[in-house]
Amino acid sequence: MYVLAMSNSESLPGKAGGLLLINYPWIKYDGLNMAAAKIEFELGTYFGFVLKELFGIQIYINAAIIGFTICLFTHNYSMAPFMVPMFVQVITRSNIKYRQRHLSALVELPAQAEAPVFIMDFKGNVLLSVGKTSHLFQKHAIRNIEGFLNREALDGIVKIADTSPSDDSHTPSIEAFSGISMKWYKINATRMKEGDRSGPILVWFQDISLRKAYDFRLQDLLRYSGALIHDLGELVETGGEFEHLSSFLLKDYEAVFITRMDKGNNLVGSVFKLSANRIEKSDAIVINNESPAPINISRQKAQIITDDIDDYDSMATFLKKNPLDPRVLAFIDVPIRNFITYNEADLSIIAFNYRSKITSYEKRFFEILVNTYRTMIMIVDMEKKSKKPGGRSNTL
Repeated sequence: MYVLAMSNSESLPGKAGGLLLINYPWIKYDGLNMAAAKIEFELGTYFGFVLKELFGIQIYINAAIIGFTICLFTHNYSMAPFMVPMFVQVITRSNIKYRQRHLSALVELPAQAEAPVFIMDFKGNVLLSVGKTSHLFQKHAIRNIEGFLNREALDGIVKIADTSPSDDSHTPSIEAFSGISMKWYKINATRMKEGDRSGPILVWFQDISLRKAYDFRLQDLLRYSGALIHDLGELVETGGEFEHLSSFLLKDYEAVFITRMDKGNNLVGSVFKLSANRIEKSDAIVINNESPAPINISRQKAQIITDDIDDYDSMATFLKKNPLDPRVLAFIDVPIRNFITYNEADLSIIAFNYRSKITSYEKRFFEILVNTYRTMIMIVDMEKKSKKPGGRSNTL
């Protein structure tokens, strides 16, 4: 038997997510009769269904109609024609609901899914949607999925519905952006009846906005790396390495503290922030190597450290857990919502107030950024050294 279930590939990289058709071979379904092997009989649950039926009016109406019909044709006016149909209905309906109690819960899953799950025809007209999907479509008056996505995406859905799964059993999918929800989706689709190209299509979406944002940020990083290489000569002459990096980071953060380790293992650097569309730079700030500041703890533990004010009941509690340097806070001069810090070799960076939640994708991106930037700094250092009297030949 195939059952609908939901999964989340955001937390399971490499796994197909969204709505799954899971085959449970030990469960057989035949009309209203479903038998599940080795399932313990729950007497209390069963009697709960019985009581619900006894308190329902429908069985009494049915029993009355059947009873009067029997009495009319048999001229046998007794309670039996009424009582027997009533008890038969109670037992039958209770058995069916008891056997289908888990199936009913599984059927409810698509209704609770945050991403759309629905049935459409081959033209894209929405035939059936429930729960949160129905509410979303009603809110934006979506009757055809082309209005939620675009024509290209609709054609892609119909195409993958007629495509057989690959050898690794992954259902074919497409990716599309919705201007209505402002989200990116991975979309799977399959025909309700195999081979019926004019029949209904089951479609389920999976929100992949976080992953797409990560992809776009990586593209930005590639462009930045290219610009950094192009500007290396100028950076060697001006010594503006930190300003160059801050201009990139301040597109997504409100402030950034970039430091390098001195001979005493202290961190020395400056804070950068945007003010009136202009980057401001603080005076040099030295973080003692024994300071409990997060930027130091990250170096000691050799790992990324992040935190968010939303996980605390007050700013005081947040700062007690994360003793940020007062000089850094004074220069930033805005409440700290979140931060992320990482280090590579003698370089340590902490960025403040990311525009949204700091996700696992952003942590991965920040790590790649710091590693990339440290490589560029090493090249700049070597080039500066080569330009000094007695230095080696130009490395560029």
